[in-house]
Amino acid sequence: MGTQSEFLSLQAAFDRVRDELGKCFVGCDALIEQLMISLLAGGHCLLEAPPGTGKTLATASFARVTGLAFDQIRSTPDLTPNDLVGLGARPKDALEVPGPLFANLVLVADLERLSPRCDALIQQAIQEQQIVLDGRRHSLSDPFMIVATQYPIHDGQTNRAERTVADEYHADRFMLKIKIAYPEEDVESRMAIEMSSASQAPPEQVLGFDDIRQFQKLVRQVEASPEIIDYILRLVRSTRIHEGETPDFIYEWVDFGAGPRATHHLTLAAKIHAALEGRAAVSAEDVRAVTHPVLRHRIVINRNARSSGVTVDRVIKRLLYEVTETGTPEGDGV
Repeated sequence: MGTQSEFLSLQAAFDRVRDELGKCFVGCDALIEQLMISLLAGGHCLLEAPPGTGKTLATASFARVTGLAFDQIRSTPDLTPNDLVGLGARPKDALEVPGPLFANLVLVADLERLSPRCDALIQQAIQEQQIVLDGRRHSLSDPFMIVATQYPIHDGQTNRAERTVADEYHADRFMLKIKIAYPEEDVESRMAIEMSSASQAPPEQVLGFDDIRQFQKLVRQVEASPEIIDYILRLVRSTRIHEGETPDFIYEWVDFGAGPRATHHLTLAAKIHAALEGRAAVSAEDVRAVTHPVLRHRIVINRNARSSGVTVDRVIKRLLYEVTETGTPEGDGV
């Protein structure tokens, strides 16, 4: 069990990361927190955002502040698996360089445009932290994290009505799905002023590999009581059809719910959320704080929900209202 001073040290380190990125970014607290949760969990992220919202810059800056080597993969039609691997992780001379997959933090731009072979390689990297290509096995970096970007509307498929269940569950290996919307007017105004300033300096590194590995071990020592585990189980299992006490609105709006991997990721994300706030035990509020990014890519809504304008985030909001740690709905209805 980690000591209170260790958890306070992690909280202070996260505050430094947030403060350093806050010098050059406005209104990105949720993004920074969720990237840090994924990094400390050894997980990977989907990042859904409209064009021009700074996905690449924010991710590269996060890598810089945390001391991670950064690279990106642009999903072009002619991209091949050999482009991802390059000449391997151990170059023979200065002219040979490893491909982008050997960085610590890899941004995959527009994941859904990857060719099947490249996509299979990315999935293997996520699942095994190694890849096999042309008979050669390559171990990837440690730490290693993929952030794969998506646009809110893909190829004119409004509300994803034409996407299959296989398409949706393809994303299940990603720990979190982070959503970024267009900024509020006052935030966008500050961005226009601060990001065009000549005095703006690039963010500086405040963490190193040793810090990250130490914190990755520490967050798994956060205590989750039996009551919290029961709450997490009820949240995840309530998204599934014919799973005992499934709420009526799930039958009305959902085709398929979240699988067991969601239970694991929700537990670990809640532990890390508590640790980032300097606490050694998970509260129900920690669970609620991470439920949206953990579940939003694991719930497949049905045609009835889409035609009624019901989104996955609305389903999760209703879920958090009806399934509580006490078993009694609280707050406003949805």
